[in-house]
Amino acid sequence: MDIELARTFLYIVRSGSFIAAATRLHVTQTTVTARVQNLESQLGCSLFVRNRAGARLTDDGERFVRYASQLVQTWDAARRDLPLPDGYGDSLALGSEVSLCNPLMLQWTMQLRRALPSHAIRVEVGDGSSLQSKLEHGLLDAALVYRPVYWTGMQVEQLLEEKLVQIASTKNPEPYVYVDWGLDFRKQHDAALPDKAKNVLSFNLGPLALQYILQCGGSGYFRTRVVRRALAMGLLEKVKSTPEFSYPVYLVYSREKESEVMQKAFELLRVVATEEVDWSEHWEFTP
Repeated sequence: MDIELARTFLYIVRSGSFIAAATRLHVTQTTVTARVQNLESQLGCSLFVRNRAGARLTDDGERFVRYASQLVQTWDAARRDLPLPDGYGDSLALGSEVSLCNPLMLQWTMQLRRALPSHAIRVEVGDGSSLQSKLEHGLLDAALVYRPVYWTGMQVEQLLEEKLVQIASTKNPEPYVYVDWGLDFRKQHDAALPDKAKNVLSFNLGPLALQYILQCGGSGYFRTRVVRRALAMGLLEKVKSTPEFSYPVYLVYSREKESEVMQKAFELLRVVATEEVDWSEHWEFTP
């Protein structure tokens, strides 16, 4: 069976409609419909009932979800892992949200290279939802995220407890810059600070917003570890009498992936997470 048929089926299941699946797959709705018809023909059963609200799984469709997931995971894992580079016996595929890649993922990767020289290591940086989707389908072994999405067989471990605090430029505290730290933050922020819920300047990427404030002025919410150095240098100051918000970091992985090597990798990560390193969004280059 064509793996793309199973992959298309899963996209429809997640999105709830043929139209949404076509958009995510960057194909036409006609193509999605043809793939489903081909799949149903090969299986000899109907998988969806279509209506104005979208697409609902039939009983056979519900049963096929597990098989389709296994097919796609197995194929993608084979394409990823075969062949391994010469001299390497196994591999680790790790994911990280953008704002966690430096220093947490960077330090973890360096420790892994020293501790597991026989393993090839692949690191992927992306948004939390896409990383966890790849984790669910076997494309990643583990990921560092801010907002875990729970599914059967997923293991979630809180790695760090971060806070979002309001800071301002010491040169110019205006304007207020709205930084979108996700749905939970939006709800809490807008309830606590309704006058700042609407703004003329907003970012959905913390590092970009911080660089703007450092260069142009303004105020907004940022992670305490990231602004620590700028606060110490007097470039920023903490805004007094403003609410703080919790923003923990999680390690997520499939329990099916647990192994002695994985546990060793996680132990290294826990050590890295407790080390005092500079979390400011910068990279040092030396000639």
